[in-house]
Amino acid sequence: MTRHLIGIGGLVAAALALRFWLHTHTGLDIEIHDAYRVVPLNVIGFWLLMGIASVWFLIVAWESIRRKP
Repeated sequence: MTRHLIGIGGLVAAALALRFWLHTHTGLDIEIHDAYRVVPLNVIGFWLLMGIASVWFLIVAWESIRRKP
C-alpha cells in the first residue's frame, strides 16, 4: 500500500513540476468553430499525469476497501 502511495505522490510531484516549472513554447492547436486554440504541451502532460494518478488512487482505494472484512 505504501509503495502505491509513494508512486501516486511521485506522479503528482512530476505533474506539478511539469506544469509550473517547465515552460515550453510548443503547443497543440485545436480548431473549434473556425477559431484556433493553442494548448501548451506542459498543460497536456500535467492533466495526463494527474489523470493517471487519480485512476491509480481510485484503484488502490477500491482494492483496500474490498480486502477488509
